[in-house]
Amino acid sequence: MTALAHRRYRFGWRLFTGATTWLKWWLLAGIVLVPVIAALFADVFEVGLWSITAAVLQWFAAGTAGVMLFANLPVWISRGCTRREITVAYLVFGALSTVGLAAYLVAGFAAEHALMALVDEPPSGLGEAVGSGVRYLAITPIYFFAGTLIAALATRFSGDSRFTAAALFGTGALYAATLYLEFNDAWFDPGWSTVASAAAGLALTAALIAATVAVLRDVPVRAKQA
Repeated sequence: MTALAHRRYRFGWRLFTGATTWLKWWLLAGIVLVPVIAALFADVFEVGLWSITAAVLQWFAAGTAGVMLFANLPVWISRGCTRREITVAYLVFGALSTVGLAAYLVAGFAAEHALMALVDEPPSGLGEAVGSGVRYLAITPIYFFAGTLIAALATRFSGDSRFTAAALFGTGALYAATLYLEFNDAWFDPGWSTVASAAAGLALTAALIAATVAVLRDVPVRAKQA
């Protein structure tokens, strides 16, 4: 019974390690090449390149989460996983992805700062560079669970043209709000502004998680057409 009860958590861990393995060469290349290029062309990229990389990787988080769920949900259920187990596993997957990606981004911001300091004046202090990565603890889960929710809704309303229209509009509005939150200068304004930005990110994440849980609770899984 204990092994069965913990299966959902092991499942979430396997999802995380599987996604990391899938993306490992991109991640390794990015954290080596981007800071080096930023340092070599410091006079061109005055504010560095890692902030752009960090933003792009958020879409990787959303896309990976969504594609994995949409492609594999019928398979997981056919192999005996319950919808509850899949939901919990995805919560674990999202938490691990958030911490892992934020740590990766902190390392990248620190590496870029160190290399740029060798050749030119870095665009910010080390503390601000590290803070740029830490803030993704509140940003990454928004992207991750937005991708998850879209995939869950696509599974539920597969083939419904109304879903396509609603998804396009809703996704655009959601990511516009997220981009504003991600690049808001309030993150670097000590005090209430930073707290408010973090709280807004966590509140949006909580809403996305609640919606995802509700959709996955009894999502129908249709047999694929031959």
